[in-house]
Amino acid sequence: MRNGPAQGTDTSASASASTAPSRAPELTGVFPSSAGDARDGAGPAVALRVQGPWRDGELRRIDGPGGSVVVLGQCLADDDRLRRTALRALASGRSEELTRLPGSYLSLVIRDDELTACVDAAGQYPLFFRDTGARFVFGTRPVSVADAAGVERRPDTAVLAAGIFCPAAPALTGDRSVVAGVSRLGGGQALRRTARGVLQRWVHEPLETDPRASFAQGADALRDALETAVRLRVANGQPVSADFSGGLDSTSLAFLTLRHRPGPLAVTTYHGAASACDDLVHAERFARLDPRLRMEVVTGTRRTLTYQELTGPCGHAGGDSGEPDSAAVAMARTRLRLAQVARLHAGNAGSTGSTRGNGHSAGTAGIAGVHLGGEGGDALLVAPPGYLGALARPGTLRALARDSRVLARARHEAPFTVAVRAVRLSRTPLATALRRLADGLERGGAARDIDWLDAVDWWPAPGPETGWLTRAASGELAGLARQAARTVPHASGRRAGDLTALDSLRTSGAVQRQLSETARPFGVWPQAPFLDTDVVRACAALPAHLRAAPPAFKPLLGAALGDLVPAPVLARRTKGDYGDEDYQGARACARELRGMLLDSRLAELGVVEPSAVTAALDRALMGLRAPFPVLNRLLAAEIWLRNTTWN
Repeated sequence: MRNGPAQGTDTSASASASTAPSRAPELTGVFPSSAGDARDGAGPAVALRVQGPWRDGELRRIDGPGGSVVVLGQCLADDDRLRRTALRALASGRSEELTRLPGSYLSLVIRDDELTACVDAAGQYPLFFRDTGARFVFGTRPVSVADAAGVERRPDTAVLAAGIFCPAAPALTGDRSVVAGVSRLGGGQALRRTARGVLQRWVHEPLETDPRASFAQGADALRDALETAVRLRVANGQPVSADFSGGLDSTSLAFLTLRHRPGPLAVTTYHGAASACDDLVHAERFARLDPRLRMEVVTGTRRTLTYQELTGPCGHAGGDSGEPDSAAVAMARTRLRLAQVARLHAGNAGSTGSTRGNGHSAGTAGIAGVHLGGEGGDALLVAPPGYLGALARPGTLRALARDSRVLARARHEAPFTVAVRAVRLSRTPLATALRRLADGLERGGAARDIDWLDAVDWWPAPGPETGWLTRAASGELAGLARQAARTVPHASGRRAGDLTALDSLRTSGAVQRQLSETARPFGVWPQAPFLDTDVVRACAALPAHLRAAPPAFKPLLGAALGDLVPAPVLARRTKGDYGDEDYQGARACARELRGMLLDSRLAELGVVEPSAVTAALDRALMGLRAPFPVLNRLLAAEIWLRNTTWN
């Protein structure tokens, strides 16, 4: 970036530089830089250590009177606009305007007497921190924060267990991170830490629904936000490619990209050699709609099935975000796709170049071709089943009956049963749902598999996989749920659809962040325009029940892009399912999976009973229904534990 130094500097141009290569680019800081100095007005406010080869434009800093501003991530504002906004934030001490720039990024406003941090709405770029009283240590990786704070490296087993078994209930662990003693500032959250030790936290991006918003207004806002998100990325002049799965989200982004670039666009479609997924059929049909699309099919093989190469270094070959990666079990497939994208960019790099500099960062990685994907689209555009709870009230009962009938017919359920579930949800506040979750954890979960009907709730009740937990671990999670029930703000069951959709959005942010780290060694920068804060605001302002119109699939996207994207793309009513690769991969890697589970780090930490997990694996090997999402999260935690050095 042209606005100020980043590599090995602090905000007062006096910090210890480090040019040694790091496993992953990271930023770590200490505020005040030395006890007492900032309070007396002497010495630098923050010792900021920045390591690693950052992508072009990924880390930008602006120095001004009384401090500095650092933005990390995908801030799409040009240098002049960013500088003007940063200087106003420094002069006023207010960071609100700094969070209104296009893109998705973490912002730090560092003044002599205080530090303010704001995380993007989707939580792609969280901040980890530990406040010792005398010092406030913060950074982009939790383990590094623990090291800088001088505390022992230990995993937080409760956070790991909650992430595996109760991911839809983030209230259980609040701001705790996967590293014990280190806190996490997540999506839409902000904090201010003064030099005198006062810490204030709030939600700067609450994403409240607007009861006055209409469907038409939501569609117009989404159209403008998506158009801007794509246009600004293409305008940088760097190599651009896109996913082209044949689904609505990525395919729509590819056609939007064609509106803002003159030449052909390389798009990639993954197809498993033995997969029954029909994405390729749709993608080939859609690619014929515009001759500028250059579709590349990435064909998976037995060697790229799920669960290949789990014993490697997290599959990240150059970096990770410091947290368990839910996609780690499919790393062979991800690498295959990224390698193909890198080859496409290598062929185009000679004729393109970035127009936005990365300034004085000595660790810049230069041009990293942008690869657009549709992550976040499902969270924003598909109303979760809990939206039905908002219809269980006078004035919308006819809509409840209609949607219950349509949804029930598609899933072979009784419409009355669906409607009753919706009414029960509408009368269940969040605190009650947490207490029920605690009861289910203590009972060991349901004896039957969880299905779609169970999702007409705040979250599905604990399933049979809860039996994998040790008695101590299930008791600890139940205790966390009961504690959360006493402290969470009141939230009616009629808001369940809106709030659980936001939780899904933050999950998408984590998925995209991990993909971005995995892609670094390939010279590729995966970006998800649906996770830009302006796009998130446009969708979140519309209540979830207004985003649903079954049997239509993602009606808001269709209304927003109806004249910008070919009608056949927006008419698709299905979504590709690659679940069969889990079954195939489990059979191919059964021996390795059993070995990992029987030598489980989570078992050593007292979280799970290995025999219970392997019994579920045996069911999958026989072709029976198995809770692969839970198993995959468990294996992701295993891989992370094995590839992190602990005290």
